[in-house]
Amino acid sequence: MALVTIIIPTINRAKLVQRAINSIYEQNLEEEIEVYVIDSSRNDETKNICEIIPVKKNRKLTYVKNENSKNPIDNYIVGSEYINGQYSKFLCDDDWLEPDFLRESIDVMEKNNAACTISNINVIISSHNKEERKNNYYKINNGEVGLSDIYDFIFKGKSIPTTDSASLMKASKLKEAFFNSLKNTECSKLQYGFDFYINYYPVFDSSKTFHLNKSLVNSWAGEDSLTVNAKMSRISYCNFFALISLIDLFKVTIEEKTKELIEHKFSIIRFKGIFSNRLKILIPETSYKSKIKISLLFKGVIKKIYIKFKYLIKT
Repeated sequence: MALVTIIIPTINRAKLVQRAINSIYEQNLEEEIEVYVIDSSRNDETKNICEIIPVKKNRKLTYVKNENSKNPIDNYIVGSEYINGQYSKFLCDDDWLEPDFLRESIDVMEKNNAACTISNINVIISSHNKEERKNNYYKINNGEVGLSDIYDFIFKGKSIPTTDSASLMKASKLKEAFFNSLKNTECSKLQYGFDFYINYYPVFDSSKTFHLNKSLVNSWAGEDSLTVNAKMSRISYCNFFALISLIDLFKVTIEEKTKELIEHKFSIIRFKGIFSNRLKILIPETSYKSKIKISLLFKGVIKKIYIKFKYLIKT
């Protein structure tokens, strides 16, 4: 059995997949790593790339063609069947790992008996043949992630990594978290919110997620990437729905203040859903009521005005 299994879901990105695979092959880890490329492309370019990648000791590459992909999440679902080894992860086809990613992530997990480690990332923005690199993209500290960190992310906009490319998990925990994430059906179909869900699932079941404030992953933000083209408000809403799902799944006791924040946010989203059917279909059934809190609404308006004013000064 391989020590690590890495699944790369992909579509029409042969050259980028090659970069991702090469970064896995170059890991400073002598133990066996197996890679599964799950491809729903309409051509054989990715398959051909996988066939010409040289064989390397303790590295195993398997190509899987997915002929029945209808939604962005489908390659992940097929790939989840291959989650194996002691540790496992998904890697976005346009991202790549630094050579020490696996070794340092495993060290943190073993020292802290943790189910998941999430590293900081470098973001590479590519547009019109120009690249801008933003190192250490997130402001995080080394250490265990708590519920307060999650609440600050959802309700206060705290910066934490959510991409599945940045995380490594115990294989059994990844499988458990991934299949539970699919319950948030409409968001998960679009690959919204599920990565946040699986990365921070161990926070809720007490198997522990740790942040590693070292950029061991490179996230490519090209013109056709989800990072660039996704509507960030919808991702934010789906992260919120994922939080609610986790709270309900693990029957987390929430304080009255947190309950107010949940009900207020639901009321805002439901109101916006009246004018947007695309948003409306993402909203899950829930027992939480919609309840506007005027003080929170006022703070939100002031914050938006401040951000716009700050942007105008900079420009």
